[in-house]
Amino acid sequence: MKRFALVSFSTIALAIAASLPATATAPVILPQSAMSFSFNAPFVSSSGLQGEHHLIRVMVLGMSLEDLMVLIPPQMAKFSSIIVKDESGKTIPAKISRAESRVAVVFDQPVAPGRTIELDFTNGDTAMEQGEILLYRITAKQAGINTEIPIGTARIQVPSHQ
Repeated sequence: MKRFALVSFSTIALAIAASLPATATAPVILPQSAMSFSFNAPFVSSSGLQGEHHLIRVMVLGMSLEDLMVLIPPQMAKFSSIIVKDESGKTIPAKISRAESRVAVVFDQPVAPGRTIELDFTNGDTAMEQGEILLYRITAKQAGINTEIPIGTARIQVPSHQ
């Protein structure tokens, strides 16, 4: 008898729940003060094309930056040089070397947090397809860390001439 009553009660509860109007629950929105972001690693802050110059800007955050490694896209295999500048346009002393499709930028002195670095790839191959998208993958080595960390991908789109 208890089993019959339990089954009957469960059936009645299920029927009542099914007949109630469905109400959507609003998403939970946290107040602004509940979330806080702290950026503590370098990142690619912007990239673009200026004439025949491919520009990539990196914001240095967290610890000092010792070097950058850039995997250049195959379309840029014939660039002639790289100039490394700070946010004021002043050249940053660095040793730049190239091995196949990788470019290493090793700074003479670590770049302090809060600074912006600009990599200027000059005189690249100008025979690229219009609308083509070039992706430069970038890693960095920070002071006190013995490994490269990925910091982003710079995206540069060759404009379409219409």
